Amino acid sequence: MNPQLMWWISRASGMVAAMLLVASLIWGVLLATRALKPVDRPAWLMEMHRWFSALACIGVVIHVVALVGDNYVYFGWREVFVPQASGWKRLPVTLGVIAMYLLILVQGTSLIMKKLPRRLWKFVHYFSYVAVWLTSVHAALAGTDVSNRLYQALALLLTITAVTFAIIRIVIGTTRAQAASRRTSGSAGETDDRQSISA
Repeated sequence: MNPQLMWWISRASGMVAAMLLVASLIWGVLLATRALKPVDRPAWLMEMHRWFSALACIGVVIHVVALVGDNYVYFGWREVFVPQASGWKRLPVTLGVIAMYLLILVQGTSLIMKKLPRRLWKFVHYFSYVAVWLTSVHAALAGTDVSNRLYQALALLLTITAVTFAIIRIVIGTTRAQAASRRTSGSAGETDDRQSISA
């Protein structure tokens, strides 16, 4: 067996997992904002969002197992699960570990979403944005392919895409909240007017 096989697997699975995370974020934003309404299909968006998330988790598992099985850079189970435990590129590796835990948290709460208060689930789900950004920094600083132009372009594209869709989520979400607030205020005003007339 090629001695570098596990290292190649860890690199490939890490990058694929990052792409799947960004894809999951994109589909999640499109589902939450209905930005493509009326041509979108919510059920399809939800199904794809779930699939991308699940595949990203599988990619992370392969990435971690391959790192532990590789001899190029030493990673034991402690190094891949405990922040600051790795002596190799400590900060970016730590960011990757934190991103992994955030992904587990988001996925875990999504599996029991129906048993959780809606507000709590929504709050936890916002950590998926943090996980994607941490993953981007992790890939940019910890990856051994950072000098590769294609890798740089892909990492930059993923980061820009993630930031763009996060902004779309914030802008559309804020606009809808303001519109809902105005409708509520308008309804309250009409009620007060009717009560005054009745009096």
